[in-house]
Amino acid sequence: MNILRPLAKEELDNFFSKHSLKVIQYFMNTSLFAQPEVYTDKTSLPIQIPKEHLEQWFVQALQVEAVGAGSYPIDILKANEWGADVKMLSCKVDKNDTLTNGDSGETSLAQKFIGTGISLDDMFKQEQYQEIIEGWSSIWKEKLVNVKTDKNIDNVYFFFFLRGSKKESYICAFEVDIDNINIATITQRDENSEIKQSVFLNGVIDARYGNSKIYKAKKRLELRLKPKNLLDDGFLITIPTEIPTKENMYQLVQDKEKFDEYMKNKLTKFLDYSKI
Repeated sequence: MNILRPLAKEELDNFFSKHSLKVIQYFMNTSLFAQPEVYTDKTSLPIQIPKEHLEQWFVQALQVEAVGAGSYPIDILKANEWGADVKMLSCKVDKNDTLTNGDSGETSLAQKFIGTGISLDDMFKQEQYQEIIEGWSSIWKEKLVNVKTDKNIDNVYFFFFLRGSKKESYICAFEVDIDNINIATITQRDENSEIKQSVFLNGVIDARYGNSKIYKAKKRLELRLKPKNLLDDGFLITIPTEIPTKENMYQLVQDKEKFDEYMKNKLTKFLDYSKI
């Protein structure tokens, strides 16, 4: 049993209707339209989406409300039903622009460690790894239990937007089993002698789909996903995308005919939001 369970395709369909996905594709296209062109001899940049914007994608697509700010446990709320934290992670791709077996970027599940009067650094020095796990488990569980009570909801989810290749990005979701966030479920993966800067954990997520660790330096509980395995096992929704184009805009604007043609082509791409 793991705390985070990936939602199967039929479960994702309960959240993301065909209309929801068209909304997501529309926002993807508006974001692509707004990305700055990269200078012709520079490396292409991945699409950048501010977290606040991404939250609005999901608010609009799922017809829910935005809640909380900063470190609040959830970003969106379906009144009296469920809440979700919206996160974006980057994926690793190979030279052929396909997903690799590598981990995604990291995200925080809990921060601001409060131990039993001993600092986290001292607990690492004293190899009090079980106490560290118990402390972080308590922090994570408490904040999720509180939000369930405050918002009168039954379920909490993580919705991930996975920034993928030049051709596509992805959406997936995990249900959080809050009741089982405890040291009986979450255990230490490695022997004490192997632990240096992080305590890797069992029980947070299936090892095929990700990993979790308590990171000493950043003082937080972190999660990484394995996007390729999630894709291979049918847990991802694919969102068509592309990287920002390369163009010498300073030179282009000096030729009105070429610039007008460039803008027409760019607008045509923007209007083609029904790819799904």
